[in-house]
Amino acid sequence: MSCQKKVIMVQLLHSVCKGVGLEVVMATLYVLGAMSFLLFVLYDINQIKDNRRGLRILFPSGLLLLLVVSIIIGARAPVTFRYGIYLSMEFLVLAVAFFVLLIYTLFFAVPFDAAYVQGSKQKLATGGVYGICRHPGVLFLAGTYIFLALALGEKALLLAGIEFTVCNIIYVIIQDRWIFPIVFDGYDEYKNSTHFLLPLGHKRSCREE
Repeated sequence: MSCQKKVIMVQLLHSVCKGVGLEVVMATLYVLGAMSFLLFVLYDINQIKDNRRGLRILFPSGLLLLLVVSIIIGARAPVTFRYGIYLSMEFLVLAVAFFVLLIYTLFFAVPFDAAYVQGSKQKLATGGVYGICRHPGVLFLAGTYIFLALALGEKALLLAGIEFTVCNIIYVIIQDRWIFPIVFDGYDEYKNSTHFLLPLGHKRSCREE
């Protein structure tokens, strides 16, 4: 075998290994991102059980894990599609807007100390973004990932956003059925007056029926 053929084969093998390595890394990141929602569920279970102080770190740990995973995916993923600079900038502005709304929904639209420090006996928020639907954070998280992926042209980040949104929907279903009715007084009445996820107009309460 000639030296030139050997070089070509080595380069080809290196490219294949590099591609497989990237796929393994991305698959691992997808799994780690999904695990962050498991940490959220465990945090909520702690709220309705013993509410142990040491376990209250599960929620910020899940947020940090999801943030780090998302940053790594965005940094490592190859660009798979491109838009013009102006359209990409518009997508980026929308991503930032959805991210700001997400931060507001999680940390400012609810009493921070009761929600994330005390971990129990929270006051139910029913106005503002929580008057739109019961879990607006799902919409804002999805919007952040979708528009950021479009702005960067990264299919891997878009797939991550879809996966994490599905995980988030499963998470809020658990909250809605088993966690929040215990944590919040009057949550059943809130469910009767406000839509679960999609703001589809006025929802009649039981009293109106």
